[in-house]
Amino acid sequence: MPAGTASFYFRTRKALLHAAAARVAELDVADFSRMAELAGDPAMQFTGTAGLARIVMYVNSEPWLTRARARYELALLAGRDAELATTLDESAERLYTLARDVVAQWHPDGSAPEPALVEDQAIATLAFINGIMLTFVAGQPAVDNADHLDRLLQGVIAGVAAVRPD
Repeated sequence: MPAGTASFYFRTRKALLHAAAARVAELDVADFSRMAELAGDPAMQFTGTAGLARIVMYVNSEPWLTRARARYELALLAGRDAELATTLDESAERLYTLARDVVAQWHPDGSAPEPALVEDQAIATLAFINGIMLTFVAGQPAVDNADHLDRLLQGVIAGVAAVRPD
């Protein structure tokens, strides 16, 4: 692009970063909405830990990998820019909701796990997922297929349940 093209649309670096964050969040919301639709179709296999594993594995391919890189860069900047953090909050909340829903589905039918357990499992699951995605962004994937990731996710969820005080 010619010099000055970006500055024609975004007068400041901050304006450019905020626009990039808004676009990343917009794309994330659209993807999460589409995945929620697909979760209703058993043939699509986007349910439970296996579905979550498939979704996370997309991050290791384009265009999701580039978006993940941008998201991590923006997240680091958001620590110093509350307005930018607010822009990214919606997609972060949707990912947390997805993790919490997967954890709730993981528990046997008819069981009613205590909300604090589901909360702890969702937090651990989300932290684990973020770590896996960061390995993708760094170019050193910790896992290379959804089945392996599914087993690890189930282990994280079960592990949190196993160490909870009675």
